[in-house]
Amino acid sequence: MTDEKKKNPYEEIHADLPQPSGYKVIGSDGAELPEILPEEPEPIIFPVEPPVEEAKPAKAPFSLSFLSAEWNERLRKFAQNPTRVYAAAGIGLGILFGVIIGVVVWNSAPEGRYDLGMARSSAAGLRGHLFVEWDKRVKYRLTIEPEDTGRQAGFALAVASSPQPLSVNLQLQDSQGFVLCGKDILLKFDARGAAALTATAPVASTDGVALPTGQPAQTTDFAQQDAREAAREKGQDLFQNRIGADGMIASLSAQGEISCSKSAYEKTMLWSFTPDFPSLAEQDALLNRQRNLQAKVTLPPPPSRSAARKKIATLAPLPYTIEGDDAIVEFDPSYGLIETRGRKLFLIDKAAAAAASSAWQDFPVNIHFHCDQMSNCTLMHSGLGSLRVKMSR
Repeated sequence: MTDEKKKNPYEEIHADLPQPSGYKVIGSDGAELPEILPEEPEPIIFPVEPPVEEAKPAKAPFSLSFLSAEWNERLRKFAQNPTRVYAAAGIGLGILFGVIIGVVVWNSAPEGRYDLGMARSSAAGLRGHLFVEWDKRVKYRLTIEPEDTGRQAGFALAVASSPQPLSVNLQLQDSQGFVLCGKDILLKFDARGAAALTATAPVASTDGVALPTGQPAQTTDFAQQDAREAAREKGQDLFQNRIGADGMIASLSAQGEISCSKSAYEKTMLWSFTPDFPSLAEQDALLNRQRNLQAKVTLPPPPSRSAARKKIATLAPLPYTIEGDDAIVEFDPSYGLIETRGRKLFLIDKAAAAAASSAWQDFPVNIHFHCDQMSNCTLMHSGLGSLRVKMSR
């Protein structure tokens, strides 16, 4: 490529400026002056405009469609004040927590059936289990039984042949043990069973506790005792006896209502009972008395002097010649007949049969019997006392 074809960079950059003429500039003294080149123009800087942001649509004022324009305007002004908003939110949360706590407390109230668990009376050796529920009033269901199964015989004998009427005081309590309300529940008193067991002189137990001396059974005014007992039981809740597999009274059960307000019922957390019941020592004394009665030898009355002069008194036969255990499977008071599982048949006086406790007919009734040579027998039950009968076969 030739020089003519080469492009001058200056010409490319400053093509729009006047080009040098090729002449030289001579000064007044004849000296050659340097060539004055044109100054390079300053670059032109164009201002850059900032990007234009798109305009956002204006936010619609706070409003609720179901409220009037006046109330929406009030809400809008209220929402513009953050202090008021935070205060309202705090009040609302407080009300919400209060409602939640109220619902929890309301639902935790012992509505419906409420199992209060077990309670004990160590002095009498008893334990109880109580259920209560609210149905326009406080209803209860209570079970009492011996705490130690080895005390079953003493418990059964005390229920059936206690020398005095018995009762149990039931109490509902709050979480601090304060009594809210209570009720007395009675045990049915059998005057005949008590008279049969206390008809002899006092017998001391191994713990030194003696039972009071009772009147002879044949001189007790049972009609008066029955009338007194009917008056005591009138309008009162009574325990029912539950007979166990061994024929003895295994437990007591009662149900009814307690005079107690709903507010007191809702505070109920605990319960207790105070039994007017023979202590463990007194139960042992009852058992000791019963054993002595069963083992006692009854001699015939001494002959009169005139009879002694006429004949020589003979010794009475041995009091018991037949003894054993059996179970009653049939008891017909109208005919005075008692039949046992061992095919023995006993005859009983109709009046004595009618006066006997109905528990003698809760078959089978386990008994222990003694009979003398004249077939006069005594049927004994640890929880029901004894019956005097005559063996037919």
